[in-house]
Amino acid sequence: MKRPGSERHTPRPARVRLVYVRELRARMMTRGYVVSLALLSLITFGLVIGFSLMGHTTSATVAVCGTPAPALGTAPPGVRVTSCDGMPRARGLVRDNDADAAVVVGAGRASLLTRADTSDQARAGAEALARTWAGNQALLRQDVDLGRLARDTEAAAPTSVTVGKSVGSLQLGAAASLIIVLFMQIVNQGSVIAQGVVEEKSTRVVEVLLATLTPLELLVGKVAGIVTAGMVQVAAMLGAVVGAQSVLSEPATAMPGPRALLVTVLWFLLTFAMFASLYAAAGSLVSRPEDLQGVLTPVMLLALAPVGAATAAAAQLSAPWVSVAQYVPPFSGLLMPLKASVGTVTVQEQMAAAGILLAVTACCMVLAARIYRNSVLRVGAPVRWRQALAA
Repeated sequence: MKRPGSERHTPRPARVRLVYVRELRARMMTRGYVVSLALLSLITFGLVIGFSLMGHTTSATVAVCGTPAPALGTAPPGVRVTSCDGMPRARGLVRDNDADAAVVVGAGRASLLTRADTSDQARAGAEALARTWAGNQALLRQDVDLGRLARDTEAAAPTSVTVGKSVGSLQLGAAASLIIVLFMQIVNQGSVIAQGVVEEKSTRVVEVLLATLTPLELLVGKVAGIVTAGMVQVAAMLGAVVGAQSVLSEPATAMPGPRALLVTVLWFLLTFAMFASLYAAAGSLVSRPEDLQGVLTPVMLLALAPVGAATAAAAQLSAPWVSVAQYVPPFSGLLMPLKASVGTVTVQEQMAAAGILLAVTACCMVLAARIYRNSVLRVGAPVRWRQALAA
């Protein structure tokens, strides 16, 4: 005896669309979905603001009085130099917080003015400027040509060469945090897919649906609907990133750029497509919600493994094992966007990894469709993976 709808093997778009719309409404109209959407947006917004504040570099202002500012040489990094006239003016600037420190030159000596709360950066910058002035004065007393000395020093300056590709730890941490938060949606939405399948089996709704639909039409429509609901959450996440960037006075340089975010979303879609079918297949193996956790464990471990790999890879993206794992699904789903976010992977490498992931995704969908078709109408004891494949 044929199962309902088993005579049709090719999904009909109209039937798939009906299932798709039904699933989309069922997921997006719930209070839990709206709450999770708001929480994801808030977490993403907080991450962007937090990493922006961590990466914000402050500058100190040092006033130079009694001599032209160029006479004190080049200001240290993070120190801004302003000019003023005389000791009284310098005292007023420091006292009124218009300057963090001051260097006052008079009577052949340099004096430092600071407050009790002057930062170490401003204090060290003022001391460096004062020492430079004192050193120049000592050289002048020995009839040294300062102009010639400066030219010879510049000619003999060392050349800086960067070996290999490296990124800042803050930039890498920001990219890894956003990617992990995004890809955790695979586990969350995958569990929703499996729970939906179990609910339909336990309430016998699936039998009514399969009276007019093939198992493949039901599977494709259900997965497509929940993937779309997940994409709305991704869009909310990207909106939170843009919103956080807009309220910052300075761009968050530690955060991935628009191109890197787009690449991350594309990798998310590819990886989600692979796992969505596996979660649906896992849900079809059981008839009771209490049995679901047992069959979901292998799929969840497989989905969480890339998160652990990405966390470990963040410590050293150039490690040999990362260069191999970035091509192996599902690890490529997180490692490739992570490396793309910090600019340490080429387009050709991403295309190769995407091709491998697409091939594996196609195989997973074929296997999931077989498992779903062979087990979705079975009730009672849980069906083993091997039994569903062999049926």
